Amino acid sequence: MTYASVNGAKIWYELHGKSGIPVVLLTGLGGTTGFWDRALPLLADRCQVLILDNRGAGRTEYRGDFTIADLTDDTAAIMDLLGLFSAHILGWSMGSHIALDFAARYPLRTRSLTLVSSYRHRPARAAYVLNWLAEAYSKGTVPPEAVGRTLNVLLHPEGYFRGMEVMSRTPRLPVLPTAEGMGRQLRAIDGMDVTGEARSLKVPVLSVHGTEDIMVEPKEGDALAALIPDCEKLRIPGEGHVIRPENYMPAFQQFALRHQR
Repeated sequence: MTYASVNGAKIWYELHGKSGIPVVLLTGLGGTTGFWDRALPLLADRCQVLILDNRGAGRTEYRGDFTIADLTDDTAAIMDLLGLFSAHILGWSMGSHIALDFAARYPLRTRSLTLVSSYRHRPARAAYVLNWLAEAYSKGTVPPEAVGRTLNVLLHPEGYFRGMEVMSRTPRLPVLPTAEGMGRQLRAIDGMDVTGEARSLKVPVLSVHGTEDIMVEPKEGDALAALIPDCEKLRIPGEGHVIRPENYMPAFQQFALRHQR
């Protein structure tokens, strides 16, 4: 758990496990290494897992705007620093664009690619809400709690809130990035369309999506998967944009094992 000085930034990363199948997990908007807390124990017995805070979130230090390609370059640079030539790459939401860009540009370094809650280009409804929210958050006209509650509504399905209600529990608010970091990550997302890269992929690909995702509707994941040669699909009933790791990590691990090299 330390910083890597690469590409003019200080990227916070963590390497879990001393041996096993090499895996890189890439998180989404505002996400930090903590996003993977529930996933890591499911992989620890067989995998060595690299996770990091992207520019715009967590403990990573950087300057200025950035693109998805910059985040890809950060990932590749940390792998180089660790002497990790290739790995199974899994990305969630924004992280899926980083993962797909990595696989398109570095096919020999990609043992397999798993795209979770992914899309070709940012959905218009999500952009309508999130870009306004980021601007209001930056101006201070919307308090952090309202930002967190709005994100929760987009990230989780009805069943999640119903379950919390039954247990008389209040849903935990997500850890927010700074307003500046959120805005810069959204601009990077808005500037990315992976349609061309998807068609060019030459690595094994697994597409994972929750059937109750309202941030990125399942049909968006299906449309992306349809562009990718021989793409496998896993659709999980009742899950939203954030999918509980126990519902897809075992399938991911089996997918990675089938394509280990």
